[in-house]
Order: sequence, then structure tokens, then C-alpha cells
Amino acid sequence: MMPITLYGSPMSLYTARVRSYFIKAGLSFREVAPVSRHYEEVILPKAGGRRSMPTVELEDGSVIRDSVAIIDYFEARNNFAFSPRTTCQQLISLLFDLIGAEGMYRPAMHYRWRYNENKKLVTHHFEEITPLNASYQFTVVGRFERMLKACDDLGVPQERIALVESLYLRLLRELDAHFKQTPYLLGGKPSIGDFGFAAPMSAHLGRDIVPLSLLHEHAPYVLRWIERMQRPDPGFSECHQCSEEFLQGDEIPDTLISVLRHIALDFMPETEAACRSINEWLSNQEEELVGKEVERGIGEASFSVEGNAMTAGAQPFRFYLLARLQTFFSKSSEDDRKKIQNLLAACDMAELLDHRLIRDIGRDRNLEVWL
Repeated sequence: MMPITLYGSPMSLYTARVRSYFIKAGLSFREVAPVSRHYEEVILPKAGGRRSMPTVELEDGSVIRDSVAIIDYFEARNNFAFSPRTTCQQLISLLFDLIGAEGMYRPAMHYRWRYNENKKLVTHHFEEITPLNASYQFTVVGRFERMLKACDDLGVPQERIALVESLYLRLLRELDAHFKQTPYLLGGKPSIGDFGFAAPMSAHLGRDIVPLSLLHEHAPYVLRWIERMQRPDPGFSECHQCSEEFLQGDEIPDTLISVLRHIALDFMPETEAACRSINEWLSNQEEELVGKEVERGIGEASFSVEGNAMTAGAQPFRFYLLARLQTFFSKSSEDDRKKIQNLLAACDMAELLDHRLIRDIGRDRNLEVWL
């Protein structure tokens, strides 16, 4: 039987999420670039024809595309080893998984594409993943052009760079205070939220030259956590008294509440605005959407952050992940629902449970589709 094959790249945000999970779960795998003839002729058709990273080929030859689906599969196979069993910690794990995938795009993309210091490293990795007979958009030059435009689309035009960088530096300070106290988000072992949140922090912000220098200068404990997430062992030799378990008693440290309050400053108004924008689009669709692939972006979300007007592309996938949190809430007992509501309120995210699309998103043949 062949080993698990991870098709991805060292610079890929979502590949980092899966790679870290595989390492911590002790899985045997090999990582290769998605450029081979086997990838083009065998893997890509099984992945719904969508060229995205990561994609995994399992031991039996079956294929899973998308980091969320990949970790779902292996977490179920692994008896949900990295999923907290208690209410508040499970909520926090789901929340950081969501934020890592959909709430850190602005600083991750800005610091990679706006600074020429990163260009040599990024060019090297793009050359490694350029497909055979690539069209212009997939060449190195074409990718650079698309990604610079994507910075504007994500809400980082030139006039908002100072705000985005200020928000990120303040986030680093909050995160550093937390990881000074505990090795992972929720104690002595990583949660699903750690894997999700570590994705942008390791593949972009902990790797590219400019943001990596910020970690060295402002957030050494965050950098240690990023390093820890790439090791098979617990990796907290500096914390001799730590247990390799989640915190007892469903504890959520105050430092983590402070981190989430800061994240809420832009994550909450953007989520509300994106929900409104996508729902307006959905309500105006005359054609049947059931079974059709969900586009990465639909329209724009206009919102305000600390008095600054911002506009960013509205991304449905945010609500695919948010629905998991909402489902967890709906299936909880009345007492646990009160705990969840109180916790979200403490994080300045009380309205998060209300932001739902009028049409659900599911998966079919390795693609996200409208239900």
C-alpha cells in the first residue's frame, strides 16, 4: 500500500494546516508539488478538476481536496484526538479554526505581496508549483499580478496599510501574552483551532522575511508556538510543569479572551457585512443553484474598523466554517448554550451565531456546492 501523499507547497497557507496535523498525529506521509503528470491525469480529475492546495491521495488511491475535508477525515479516523470534549474549549477550537482560515487573510497576503524583500523566496516557491504548460495566470509573473490585486480585494489598498499593520502588531502582543503562559491555545496539546490558526502564522507570517522579523522583535512566544506546531513531540521544553492535555475544567484563559476581543475588531463587522452581501446575491438568483460549485468570492462587503471604512470581497467559505460553530451550538444543551453565549459575549462576538447564509453550503465530488 502506498503512503499518504500531500500535494502542496511550503508557502501554502492551507497546506500548512494539514502538514501540521499530519506531523502531530504521527502520520507517515510524503509531500510533493502538484505539478507531476500523475497529478494532472489522476489526482486533478478526482479532486473535482479544481487546482488547489492541499490535496491528499490516500493509501488506497482515493483523493480528498481542501484542508478542512482532509482534517475532518483524519480526525474521525484518529478518534477526534485534537477535538476538545468540553463545551467552551470546543467552541474556542472551532472559532480559531474559522479565524485562521478566513480571518487572517489580510495581514498574511499584505505582508507577503506588498514587500519586495519577500520576492526572491516567493518566486522560488512559485516556480516549484507552476503547472505543466501553465496558462499565464499560473506563471510566476501572472501569479504576482493576481496576488497584488488580491491585496486590494481583501481590503488592503494603499490607504489602509497602516491600519492593517497596526491591527496585526497589536494582535501579536495579545498572542504573545497568551503563549507566554501556555504552549498551545488551550493548554498542553494542540486543538483543531491550533492547526487552523497556525496555517497563516506559519506559512506566511512566520516564514516570509518581513513578518518573520516582526515575530523575532515583538512576539518570541508566538514564534515558539509556530515552531512547536511543526514538531512531532510536544515541543515545550521551557515549560516543565505543563501537562500534555487540554486545560482542566473547560478553562478558557483570560489571555485568550483578550486575543479574541482584538480579532473581533475587524472580524465581526466584516462577517456581518459579507453575510448581508452574499445573502442579497443569493436572493437575486433566478437560476437553480443546487449542486453548483460555490465561487470563492461573491460581491463586496463594506464595513468599518475603528472608524475606518473598508471594502473586501465577500467569501462564502467563511460561512461554511461558521455553520459548524452554529451547528455545535444548536446541538448543545440549554445550559451549554448559555455558556457559549456568555463566552462569545465576553469575546465581543455575541452576534456571530446570527450571521447565516440563506442557503447552506455542502460538498459533492470534492467541491463546495450550494445545497
